[in-house]
Amino acid sequence: MSNTPSGRRIQAVQITCDILEALRELDGAGVSELAAHLDRSKGTIHSHLATLADNELIVKHGDNYEISLRFVDIGEYAKNQIDIHEVAKAEVDRLAEETGEVAHFMVEEHGRGVYLHKSSGENAIQTASYTGNRKDLHCTALGKAILSQLPTERVNEIIDRHGLPQRTEKTVSSREELFDALETVREQGVAFDDEEILQGLRCIAAPIQHPTGDICGAISISGPTSRFKSDRFHEELPEVVKGAANVIEVNATQV
Repeated sequence: MSNTPSGRRIQAVQITCDILEALRELDGAGVSELAAHLDRSKGTIHSHLATLADNELIVKHGDNYEISLRFVDIGEYAKNQIDIHEVAKAEVDRLAEETGEVAHFMVEEHGRGVYLHKSSGENAIQTASYTGNRKDLHCTALGKAILSQLPTERVNEIIDRHGLPQRTEKTVSSREELFDALETVREQGVAFDDEEILQGLRCIAAPIQHPTGDICGAISISGPTSRFKSDRFHEELPEVVKGAANVIEVNATQV
């Protein structure tokens, strides 16, 4: 099922959303910069900013406006609506500690993957992912693990909406190639990202089934190609990740 409702769009709300996204992209901005960036009049931008400020959704520092910390509260509320979040968080932390690498928990929303928790072990490399970060699903192990459990029509909807942008020369870039990869994930119970989103980075992920039978996310472990190779990449770590997913599924029945 699509996460996007159909119906009439309200322009004023769209402008507000565009302003918030622009403030995020620009790391804060003034009225003139926002007006130029969004191709809107300064008067329109100023009116929206004033309304956002009155509702404490943005703050003003000098001549610049920035996203306010109220979004932290909203984000924590949204995250806690995922009923297995705490169960998954504990297992991600354990997985990172056990392997010494980076572990993640991801869910799907609006056809993209959203990182809900990240934990780094003692040997973990620095990655650009963070809680709340959104990624295309086709180019990550986590995303492919999730897609493998969705109906074909839903996968096609996601591709139609977001496409299959190529991140590296190894990224899955055709519908046929993606569906072949998803079939392999279903057979093996685990998905791989072999430098498909970032050169030099590999990732292994397993889908997590909700007690209702629906897909509710995926858990992964990531690391450099220098450590993720041979049997460790193809056999040892996949079993560890699948075991972690199973623990979450079992514990989720108690939530």
